[in-house]
Amino acid sequence: MTRMTTRQAVPHPLPLRRALSLLCAVLATLLPAVAAAQTPPLVSVNTNRVDGRAEFDVRAEAYARTDIARAWKVLTAYDRLAEFVPNLQSSRELPFPDAAPNEHLVEQHGYGKFLFIRQPIDLVLRVQEQPSSAIDMSLQSGNMRKYHARWELEPRDVAGGPGVLLRYTGLIAPDFYVPGLFGGVLMRRDLTAMLEAVVREMEKPADAAPPPLQSEK
Repeated sequence: MTRMTTRQAVPHPLPLRRALSLLCAVLATLLPAVAAAQTPPLVSVNTNRVDGRAEFDVRAEAYARTDIARAWKVLTAYDRLAEFVPNLQSSRELPFPDAAPNEHLVEQHGYGKFLFIRQPIDLVLRVQEQPSSAIDMSLQSGNMRKYHARWELEPRDVAGGPGVLLRYTGLIAPDFYVPGLFGGVLMRRDLTAMLEAVVREMEKPADAAPPPLQSEK
């Protein structure tokens, strides 16, 4: 008697290879955008002592998946900053009759947290804009000895869409006690939280942003 054997059909490997090639192509397109989205802010804080008091030289970078117009709108909405910036309780633009073009006067009230201490921070800042590229802030009054800060915006598109590289630099010298051993660590923590909040706000869909604050009657 002759034994008949049934041979099972073996799937052709070509469709699988095509699927893998397609998957790799999609991942190659998406990975730059994903990597940019997951990159945490880079923050550097150097602490110096001047006349026995702390001064902080800060530098930071962050990436936002948005376009320049949206990033600029978020940074220059001075009356809305307290809605999303941590530890900032209020921010409002003040009347400035003698302002030069692209110049503003901004009053801000917030606080810093040092261990169990909650320190109020009150500032009036002179803000000078270079539209869509840079913002310079200098101290007019408040409980800081020195405060100079600058935002810079640079288009940095990736394959997944538009993007903006944010740079923040500053010289900050509080006019109140800051723990010598932990001051730099606390400053780095607060700057990281601020940059993360700013990026989140920039990356929100336009229709998801909260409405502007209404003036009190």
